[in-house]
Amino acid sequence: MAEAQYETRTRTVEETVIVLTLTEDEADALKEELILISGSEVVRRMLGALRRPAAEQPAPSADTFEHDGVTCDLNARYRDRDGDVWRFERRPDGSVRGSWYGTDIGDYHSLLSDVATECGPLTKVTP
Repeated sequence: MAEAQYETRTRTVEETVIVLTLTEDEADALKEELILISGSEVVRRMLGALRRPAAEQPAPSADTFEHDGVTCDLNARYRDRDGDVWRFERRPDGSVRGSWYGTDIGDYHSLLSDVATECGPLTKVTP
């Protein structure tokens, strides 16, 4: 049974992607059809993706914080415009505060919203 849905994934910028879920038989049939029309670069990329599916991705972190329409993963680190790398955590009072100098984060550290406004844009640091 073929199924398609739109998903919104938030990074430092937001983009809409289309996720197409197919059974193996449907994927095989689609590959055969794409082979017949593989003249364009877009079709060749789609065919390549069907031939080499990506590994399953882990579920998104449940510990996130949204600021100004951007969702931040509190298990990740973020680089500010000056190159400082921040880590953030949710405090017992519910606020999200961060530090860039490696110490334990306390109630006196900067709010994520203030860091994003004053030092942004924040870019997620990938391993």
